[in-house]
Amino acid sequence: MRRTHRVIARGHSAAAAPAIRVMTMSQPCEESQPSDWGEIDELLRAVVADGFTVYLCGGPDVPEAIVATYAWENHVDYVVIKDAHDVTAARSRQSRDWDVFSADTVVWSYHGHARWALRAILDLLPPDHPQAPDEEYPAPESLKVDEAHLRRVSVRTPRPGLVARRAMRLRTVTWGCRLA
Repeated sequence: MRRTHRVIARGHSAAAAPAIRVMTMSQPCEESQPSDWGEIDELLRAVVADGFTVYLCGGPDVPEAIVATYAWENHVDYVVIKDAHDVTAARSRQSRDWDVFSADTVVWSYHGHARWALRAILDLLPPDHPQAPDEEYPAPESLKVDEAHLRRVSVRTPRPGLVARRAMRLRTVTWGCRLA
């Protein structure tokens, strides 16, 4: 992957204004420091190790966007990386016809630098947690991937056994219990 990482994901719907949870904590800077790239790489590896499916949009050699998804029973967590400073993480309700590239609503989203967005998606409470976000609102535009990049998409599915890892890790951390 080239120095500029790209990832895209979508999801939102109209809801009451107070329910909108858009978080932006990215620290402004012109360019990422060399040390940032190592941390970003580690966070991307953590996303993959958590059982996310990865979509390399624009081709596997030099993707223009990277989208990573994790499906829960009724929700999907995803992250869209277009650049180290343009990363959106989100959670949407999953329906039979839900598509990561055309979701209309989210129940949670975060846009900012890769460091913060990837940490946010990795630490997001499981959807069945009582404090997990649940009210839908329109998906941010930053989740959209340019249609030109969707002509060539390479998909990398998680290794067997990794899919349940995220659910187990988050439930252990948030509820202090282990699942069999």
